[in-house]
Amino acid sequence: MIAQVVLAAQAQLGEGPVWDARSSTLRWVDIERGEVHRFDPASGTDTFFEVGEAVGTVAVRAAGGLVLATRTGLCTCLDDGGRRTLLHEVDTDPPGGRFNDGKADPWGRFWAGTMGEDGVDGAGALYRLDPDHTLHQVVTGVSISNGLGWSPDGTTMYYADTETGGVDAFDHDPSSGTLTRRRRLIDIDRGWPDGLTVDAEGCLWVALWDGWGVRRHTPDGTLLTTVDVPAQRVTSCAFGGSTLYITTARTGLHDFADQPNAGSLFACQPGVAGLPAGEWAG
Repeated sequence: MIAQVVLAAQAQLGEGPVWDARSSTLRWVDIERGEVHRFDPASGTDTFFEVGEAVGTVAVRAAGGLVLATRTGLCTCLDDGGRRTLLHEVDTDPPGGRFNDGKADPWGRFWAGTMGEDGVDGAGALYRLDPDHTLHQVVTGVSISNGLGWSPDGTTMYYADTETGGVDAFDHDPSSGTLTRRRRLIDIDRGWPDGLTVDAEGCLWVALWDGWGVRRHTPDGTLLTTVDVPAQRVTSCAFGGSTLYITTARTGLHDFADQPNAGSLFACQPGVAGLPAGEWAG
């Protein structure tokens, strides 16, 4: 299976795709350009607003509008980026890091993680923003916080810290968001693990940074299939119904002769539907 271009975006660092069921559109970000995009598959049009700093991810807010993880913290805004309100400023240690990938879960929480940009391993963390606006640091010693997903029954959370070269699983308590019993689930041997999503059958789809594709794994980690993507730096993926949308990046690349569509938004029909996207209930 080969993914096809649906938007020739030429994003510098496309990331964080999430389906917005309210408008039947795909939200996604260009991290380095500080842009939050909305792609309408029905018309093929894409619009965006500028945040003014790097933006790691976006999620839908149940009360209306969006929640963002930017370079410096977590904030809410209207659908068009207006009326931005800072909820939490988060300092990275050492300074100079930023928020990266994140996602709202099905129970109304928003999760986002940080990364260092100066080559210091273990300087990041994974945070959980609860509906009451309290912020909790739940995983430490993270190098590049990336993909998140939950099993359909909510008892397992999947997590990729890219520098570890694999995807881990935690026992997850849906009532509290508490994580326990971390263990390795998947070792990636084609590029590096980036964003991920979980389908309606409970299987994981893992984007492969420097791996030219997305792979589907069973809940026990067994590899089922690979979707080839004609772009080297595949960053994340998300379902909109039965369509799998895939973001990619151009950052750090200099020769595009063999990948003119690097940075584009791709899609495919893998024969399975996704789970409904979560919304932050704050």
